[in-house]
Amino acid sequence: MSIFCSCSGSAISLVLLILLKGFVSGINAGVVDCGSVECEDTYIKINQGQNDGSLLVNGDIINTCPVSITDLRVDCGAFIRSGVPLPPNVLRPVGGNECVVNNGNPIGLDDITFQYSNGEILPIIVTSFKCLSPST
Repeated sequence: MSIFCSCSGSAISLVLLILLKGFVSGINAGVVDCGSVECEDTYIKINQGQNDGSLLVNGDIINTCPVSITDLRVDCGAFIRSGVPLPPNVLRPVGGNECVVNNGNPIGLDDITFQYSNGEILPIIVTSFKCLSPST
């Protein structure tokens, strides 16, 4: 049986969810428990910066986990509330204040870069992701 980890809550919650729900069917066999591959949300780095006086914000999203991740979701509510357009092909709204990064596709060693125009840097916070097995 394969399981996934949102990696945003405690491992105890994940274990309790699995015990309560029993066998989970239909989950992609390439997705593994993030804890088993030593991957936490702190391994996903979101860097942003702008030059003095510039309205252009440059950013990148870096996966430093020992495996590729997929279905990376972030809190992008600051973009939604302020009306700043989301960086195309990087952040896609999926409901509420949440956005999926890279259309949910796997993120390995390659950085994902983005830009947006705003007078200040808007927060982007990791909310969840799934870890892929090393052979995926």
